[in-house]
Amino acid sequence: MHKMNMRSGGVARSFLICFGFAAFVLLILSIIMAAVASTSDDPTGKIGLLALLAMLISAAVSGIFTARFNPEGGIAFASLTALLVVLIMLLCGVIVSNGRLSGGAFMNYGCYFGVYVLSAFLGKKRTRHHRHKR
Repeated sequence: MHKMNMRSGGVARSFLICFGFAAFVLLILSIIMAAVASTSDDPTGKIGLLALLAMLISAAVSGIFTARFNPEGGIAFASLTALLVVLIMLLCGVIVSNGRLSGGAFMNYGCYFGVYVLSAFLGKKRTRHHRHKR
């Protein structure tokens, strides 16, 4: 009998799981960074830095998760997942700012995408080449 595991079910299911994990980690880290900012003397002065830090940590964790969860997907799978997360963040930003996003927001999205893909590349399990003994 074929044993079903969490990873079976196709590319779409893996894609949705990786996207959901990335969104969840980003949400949790944003809440944590908001709590850190609220405890400081000047919370509004540190918002940009803490938001970028939350995005970069989230991208690194999510990229490694994606590479380990779907190792046969490669960098293309991780890139598509990161692109969907960035497009959702861009859509939310456009709605919240009434269409007036700053250049810093686009820089943050680019950094998120780059760190996600880089961490997915670095997080792949390397195939080990075993030497044959004679």
